[in-house]
Formats: sequence, C-alpha cells, structure tokens
Amino acid sequence: MMQSNSKKGQIFNYAVVIVTLFIFGFMSLISAVLMQGVITGFTDAGYYTGEISATGAKFLSAILLFDKIILFLAIGFIISVGLTSFKLNSPPAFFIISFIMAGFYGWISYFFNYLFIQMASNAVFAAVTASFPLTLILCTNLHWVALTIFVVGSVTLYAKRDTSQLVNE
Repeated sequence: MMQSNSKKGQIFNYAVVIVTLFIFGFMSLISAVLMQGVITGFTDAGYYTGEISATGAKFLSAILLFDKIILFLAIGFIISVGLTSFKLNSPPAFFIISFIMAGFYGWISYFFNYLFIQMASNAVFAAVTASFPLTLILCTNLHWVALTIFVVGSVTLYAKRDTSQLVNE
C-alpha cells in the first residue's frame, strides 16, 4: 500500500484494494479454467490415471481454495485500511476531499463490478463459476466493499481523540 503521512495518501489505498480484489478474483477464475483444461486434456489423451489423477485433484482443490482466500484478503484489506487510517494525523479538511473522492471511487468500483460480470459470464467460465461463490459475490459487489473501506477509513481517521499535535503548528 502507498506510504504517506496524510489522508491524501490513504485515499489512494481505497482504489488499490478494489483493483487488487478484482485482479485476484479474475485470476482465480482463469487458473481454475486452465486446470480444468489440463485435466480434460490428460483425460482425453488417456493419461489421467493413478498418480496423475491424484495430483490433478490436489491442484484443483488448491485452486478452489482461492475462493476462501479472497474473502480473507478483503477482510484483511478493510482492517489494514482502518489501522493505517488510525495512525495518521490528518486535519479534518481532508475528510471533504475524501467525501468528494468517494463518489469517484464508487464509480471506479462499479466499473470493475461491470467488467467482472461481463468477463465471468463468458461461456469459458461457465464450468468454474459454480465453484467460486464467494469470489462472485465479492467481485460483483465491489461498490459495497469500496463503501465499507471509505466508512472504516474515515471513522478510524477522525473518531480518535484529539492529541492537539496540530494546534501548535
């Protein structure tokens, strides 16, 4: 995440979370499709027997585990935005900037929602989308994730006690 000592640096992190979740979700779907293709290819060639079938099943189950990992990744991002916001010393004027930028980041997250829906609805992904319910729920509702990040970041930034560090400046 971007390292900065002001709210302006923290605002950039909101977009990074959305883009990272989008990329991780889409790459999980692609990896499952590729593994299904490898298994199908080996099965059609007659090589998917014995040790190879056990190894292929383990690889596929590891890839399907990415569905749960994306949920923990999203929760970790929300907590990390809250923790980094709590540690910042920022004047309340930056909340106005954050509030104005929230609409822009909402639009960006809605764009990534639409993009993910269009890409995941492709016929190639039809076989694996049933195996990724958490990824589909999360990546088709990125605008709610962005709103959650904005609320958590703003509350943890401005709800702490005043330490009067900015008074003498």
